[in-house]
Amino acid sequence: MVQTDAHRREYEQWVRDYASELYSYAYRLTSRRQIAEDLLQETFMEAWRSVAKRREGSPARAWLFQILRYRFAHWLRDTRHQRQMVALMDNEEDQTSDPIRSPLEKLATQDQIQVGLRTLSPIIRQTVLMVYMEHLTCRETAEALGIPLGTVLSRLDAARRTLRAGMGEKPKRVPDPDSADLKKMEF
Repeated sequence: MVQTDAHRREYEQWVRDYASELYSYAYRLTSRRQIAEDLLQETFMEAWRSVAKRREGSPARAWLFQILRYRFAHWLRDTRHQRQMVALMDNEEDQTSDPIRSPLEKLATQDQIQVGLRTLSPIIRQTVLMVYMEHLTCRETAEALGIPLGTVLSRLDAARRTLRAGMGEKPKRVPDPDSADLKKMEF
């Protein structure tokens, strides 16, 4: 398919605007720099092939994230065994990481979060990243994944509990469904 100059300019703008954000998302999904780079490259290759097919007026950012999610799903499927992937992520350290903790509290917290994300199953990690990195609502996440809203909420709850436990926080008390505290809970 021959792309027009307008398509080329539009594509180049997407790369400038969204490459960094897409890479961050891919890295958080996989916890591996090389795989994140590969997923990013595949995402933009698919976007280039499909640039003329994209619906006019649809948000490019959402479309690119959707392509990345599909590429990630294909990568998961192709790894054959989820256990092998988890073992690989746990045992193989990123070559760019520094084992010495940074004096900056923000960097330490980001590191803790990244480690915590590695402990989540890929499907729960994907749900968490869609809500917190892509800033989708829980309802939008449910629609994008084709699952019920309650499943998204339960995945987020499971992720919060796992991350809190990993960071040494005590679990929050679950309020009685009849109590006024239930109205104060975050969703």
